[in-house]
Amino acid sequence: MTKSGSERKSYELISGLTKASGLFMLLLLAAPIATRPCAAQALRKPPSVAVTAPVVQTQHGRLQGVSEGGMRIFRGIAYAEAPVGGWRFRSPQPVQPWQGVRLASAFGPKAAQVAGGAVQGEENCLTLNVWAPATAAANSRKPVVVWVHGGAFTGGSGSDFNGAVFAQRDDIVTVSINYRLGSLGFLYLGEALGREYRESSNCGLLDAIAALRWVHQNISAFGGDPARVTVMGESAGAKLVSAVLVAPAAQGLFQQVILESGAVQSIRDTLTAATVTRRLLEELHLPADQARQLLTLPTATLLQAQAKIASGPGGLQLFGPVLDGKTLPTPPLDYLSQPNRTPVRVLMGTNREEAGLFINMWPTLTSPNREVLTALFGKNDSHVWQAYTAAQARQAPEQAWLSVLTDYLYRLATYRMAQTLADTKHPVWLYRFDYQDNEGQRPVHARELGYVWNSLPGTPASASSAKTEGQQLAEQMHTQWVQFIRTGSPSAVWPRYTASRQIMVFDSVSRALPLTSPYEDPAFPVQGFVL
Repeated sequence: MTKSGSERKSYELISGLTKASGLFMLLLLAAPIATRPCAAQALRKPPSVAVTAPVVQTQHGRLQGVSEGGMRIFRGIAYAEAPVGGWRFRSPQPVQPWQGVRLASAFGPKAAQVAGGAVQGEENCLTLNVWAPATAAANSRKPVVVWVHGGAFTGGSGSDFNGAVFAQRDDIVTVSINYRLGSLGFLYLGEALGREYRESSNCGLLDAIAALRWVHQNISAFGGDPARVTVMGESAGAKLVSAVLVAPAAQGLFQQVILESGAVQSIRDTLTAATVTRRLLEELHLPADQARQLLTLPTATLLQAQAKIASGPGGLQLFGPVLDGKTLPTPPLDYLSQPNRTPVRVLMGTNREEAGLFINMWPTLTSPNREVLTALFGKNDSHVWQAYTAAQARQAPEQAWLSVLTDYLYRLATYRMAQTLADTKHPVWLYRFDYQDNEGQRPVHARELGYVWNSLPGTPASASSAKTEGQQLAEQMHTQWVQFIRTGSPSAVWPRYTASRQIMVFDSVSRALPLTSPYEDPAFPVQGFVL
């Protein structure tokens, strides 16, 4: 299966949208630079600046941002202490109060990672960014959206997307966050190093919860309403938000979530997580009784080994949160099924041909084969191969391969989670993105991002400009997301997902349609990757 010109354009467009450092650096996992043990946000005496430079008072101290495009923007705000030195592989620690004014004009370092073969970021990465609309004075109670980036839990940054899209256009206080990635954020050390490091496998999840706690405590100073918080993520970001949804420590910090191409399928059991840890130790040539060396190894050394064990398709589902009995004490769908829980409003969905991006990214996926399924799904591979074999009776081999990979990587988990939420009276709205534009760019993984963010190339500068079909769809989808963030439900033409199984299909003509047979395989576990 070769990559067509239109498919290459699709890949390049999405890569450009994420600045080539988020989702599409899934497997480019070489060695980040050594840790610099400075604070994520230095305390400095502010220079002489224009009197319009905004200053806010948070619970920890004052921050000085910048005024741009009629917004007040605060970048690189430390929401936790730097997780370096003795705090590597430990839960995030609260920011200590400070005197004076901290500058918040530049993005903080992205989490330690590799993009395009180049070392980027550092361990000292726990910062967030706030875009406040011009009308958002302190305590003005604007709706808030918190963006959680994707990238297979190994790449990306909160600075990859422009929060002005929602803040300037839609009067929504917008936040984006960094969190620890890869082995620094999700390496299970509870067996190798003891109970003191029991939470190491959920450091990235705990970072996200710490960021939401900071938002809950401080967003009113930026004009946001802590009682109107939507947490939104895509791909690994959606999977992380799903883990936040089932983490008891996060309850009460948000009211609704948006999940684009991700559910709870990346929450791993401790056996799988411990096997990944053993693979990393073997790559580092460290016997189990020398695992404590992980605490002091240079960042580059640690992540060079990570890159080797997570290369190719096998890295797509290797890392993620862990059902550790503490941060995540209950299997995720069981947790969501518990009665008498405060309902959380959920907008979620997938793209029609999710797997098409990966088929065109990795040569080993272009032709159906059992070996690559083992890399992608571990012990679950037989279920997927059996489904592919059956699908060939109905479809051409290439289409069957695309459909089955899409089902088992994304669609199955999304339908299960939506049904569980609906069964327990959580308001749920389900979508599918089907649109293929006039240049043949297909609805593959992440393709919806340019539409949700209304950021397609060549988007007209004024409402009176002529708009293409794709630009009209982008406005429509963005408006639906904004309506949900503001009011708790999209427009009336998009019905809730209930027993009638109505979903919104976004296409050249968007409409609500019944989902007659949500794909299900009772033998396939909730956990998508099992070792």
